[in-house]
Amino acid sequence: MIRTAIVTLGLLAGLNAPAMAQTLMSEDFQDGNAEGWRGDAGRGEIRITEYAGNFSLRLQRNAWVAAAVQIPAGQAIRISADFAAEGLEGDDACQLETSFDGQDWTGIGRIEDGQDDGVTLTSVGGDLPAAGMERAMLVRLRAAGNAANDTCWVDNIRVTGQTPLAALTPVLTAQTLFAVAPLSGSYSTSAFAAPDDAASSSASLNGRLVLATAHRADRFALLLDEFDAASRADRLDELPAFAIDLLSDGQDLIPVQRGPQQGDHPEWEWIFQPGRIWDGGDGEGWMRAALPVALQERNANCVQNGLMSFLYRESGEISQAVVQFGAQTCAYLQFDLLARLPVSFEPGEATAVVAGAVRQAWRSERAARLPRSPLGDLALAHPQVDLAEIGSPLEVTPENMTAFALVADGRFFAGDCPTRQGPDPYCDVTPLPSYSVAKSVVGGIGLMRLEQLYPGARQALIADYVPQCTAARWGDVTFEQALDMATGNYTSDVYDLDEASAPTWDFLTVETHAEKVERACAMHPRQAEPGSTWVYHTTDTYLLGTAMQAYLRQQSGQADADFYDTLLVPIWQALSLSPLAMQTRRTRDAEAQAFTGWGLTLSADDMARMALFLQADGVIDGEAWLDQGLLAAALQRNPDDRGLPAIEDNLRYRAGFWAYNAGHYLGCDHDVWIPTMSGYGGISVTLIPNGHVYLYASDGREFSWRRAVAQSFAIQPFCEAVP
Repeated sequence: MIRTAIVTLGLLAGLNAPAMAQTLMSEDFQDGNAEGWRGDAGRGEIRITEYAGNFSLRLQRNAWVAAAVQIPAGQAIRISADFAAEGLEGDDACQLETSFDGQDWTGIGRIEDGQDDGVTLTSVGGDLPAAGMERAMLVRLRAAGNAANDTCWVDNIRVTGQTPLAALTPVLTAQTLFAVAPLSGSYSTSAFAAPDDAASSSASLNGRLVLATAHRADRFALLLDEFDAASRADRLDELPAFAIDLLSDGQDLIPVQRGPQQGDHPEWEWIFQPGRIWDGGDGEGWMRAALPVALQERNANCVQNGLMSFLYRESGEISQAVVQFGAQTCAYLQFDLLARLPVSFEPGEATAVVAGAVRQAWRSERAARLPRSPLGDLALAHPQVDLAEIGSPLEVTPENMTAFALVADGRFFAGDCPTRQGPDPYCDVTPLPSYSVAKSVVGGIGLMRLEQLYPGARQALIADYVPQCTAARWGDVTFEQALDMATGNYTSDVYDLDEASAPTWDFLTVETHAEKVERACAMHPRQAEPGSTWVYHTTDTYLLGTAMQAYLRQQSGQADADFYDTLLVPIWQALSLSPLAMQTRRTRDAEAQAFTGWGLTLSADDMARMALFLQADGVIDGEAWLDQGLLAAALQRNPDDRGLPAIEDNLRYRAGFWAYNAGHYLGCDHDVWIPTMSGYGGISVTLIPNGHVYLYASDGREFSWRRAVAQSFAIQPFCEAVP
């Protein structure tokens, strides 16, 4: 616990410089203690408190704590924290401050009277410029009150650093691509993009790119490893072998195989996305190719994003390829990787039928996307919008953000897609994991489609279609109750205790359907009537997917029918979504059972258009694809069917969708429930009642989008538009 009444300058002594300059401090108090924080309770109190499974640090009256963090030379700094408060009045405040000497303090952010409802967390933060020398900095959290009931709760303190992009190598030279010495320093992302003045490629690129054997990275810097993967996996820094067919279409370079490429590597599966070709500019006939690539964790959803480039000639000659990874959507495993790969190339276009279909599919995919504009253009159309509130660093720490956008006026207003080496030049096709967004998309939309095709499906019983689930636990649990996470089967109803337990981890890591379904059926005892108690379980959604598949096979008479391919892929095809959406993570066995509760890989445009499809009542070209009753419940359009309370009073969970009551925040005089699809680590797709969509993919476990919704509200208020 807290040690009080010490000399603040003592905190500056004895710190070791961090090995990497990304996350310099991260504190959420979830371990139940405040080690490393020292201060003085004054006339108040310092205590760790817990509410609904979340731990935070409580400061009362004039109590304060501080902790020290080492700031590397040349790094710009961002500091942020979340405060809740109660009892503030007059000049009382909860304050976030910094100092480099323990004497002079700079205010970074504060909350005051009017922001003290005792529940709402408000993010505050600010930036400090880079300095030429390494230095130690104090971060202080302070209650500036004058009465015993003046209370501040603080959580999610973050200090992050960013190395200036000027320190990165801006060009990937031909000499580098043909050299043999190991690579060392990082490259700017601009090195993998066509320069503005690049000449068009005069040579097409059609054939197979091959890495014959797995290859170790030249440089591998592990930045975050929460589950200690490095101690149990000795091939994290190894890139799997691959053979990928490529077709050029003008200046576009299209991988024929899209989505995760399943192989036998114990850690990773490749994802190749469309890139570019252009003239290499050396006057010797060399063209340059670049592809956005990703590594997806085997049997999981974690995605590491990278870029690949190589030189080629029309004759089929090819250089080595350089690949660099410097971004991810993965909350527990993060790294920088750089490698020169000894690739080979086998020229030869696929058959005319296949090649023509691939090129036409790519053109259709691009044409179907939402018109894309930079976020700044939103303010040109709507000057009342505060752009800083969309993708706000006070809601999602910038270093944790992969992509974000607001969809309004029929356009996709895209924010930055930052990486540690600069902006992602292929942001429009960056593959993003769904994690539990799949519970809404595969579980929710899947059951809506099944109910539309076969009325009554939602009331079918799990035990009737999953023989491994006993009647004692599952005989009275409906498909819909499994989708609602209200099966009545649980070990603890305290949020996340079941989901974060060792048995759930075991369920997630086994690879066959037999292993998964056995664990999911037997994991938790019956403790409540189905439909009465919400407890979050990925296992429930897996069983729902298993049951839906069996039900579909029974009703359709097709013994090999696959519910994902039959119920969902036709919708995605009708919407012309990317090939990423056409597949999902499955068990590694003959059953190839869809995970249902996680495991999609999508582009941001895919996510946006799935959301717009739902807001359009699940109708495409006049045809309703989804059951309207279940859809209305999921989107909070039925005031008599909000769903069960989830975690706290202003949250609900219904039909695989979360909902937040934003009425008070927006200044409405009644409840305004806003549905959202939410994924592990910090992924949100929010369906705003005015028809807008706000989405982001991040990996700092930050789930906050109220500020962006408030800007959507400024464009088109919706207090009276919701039931």
